[in-house]
Amino acid sequence: MPRMLDVSDAVRAEIGDEEADRLLAGENAPGSYDCTSCRTPGDSAQERTSTVLFVGDETAVLAFAHSTCLPSQVVQVTEEQLRGAVRSINADAGDPATGAPAQGTPPQSP
Repeated sequence: MPRMLDVSDAVRAEIGDEEADRLLAGENAPGSYDCTSCRTPGDSAQERTSTVLFVGDETAVLAFAHSTCLPSQVVQVTEEQLRGAVRSINADAGDPATGAPAQGTPPQSP
């Protein structure tokens, strides 16, 4: 079943048409997620969901948010902010590994 995802033109330009189409078809989309803005649970099969791509110098993390919280967008961040967010996500999940997850929690703006 297709997910209720919004993939903006900016996000599509960064991830490519094939990946964007897979997300929209539900192949690589999350079912449930924690909103990258309000941090409450969301479900891309039940409610409008935005894709938010956090881009550092070497790494990018695709996160998800309620469409009512954030529009689909690309957010430029420092590589250290991304690494810190990934460490935080992995610690919350009980996994000390440092691989980038498919969905994540964004770094906080100063």
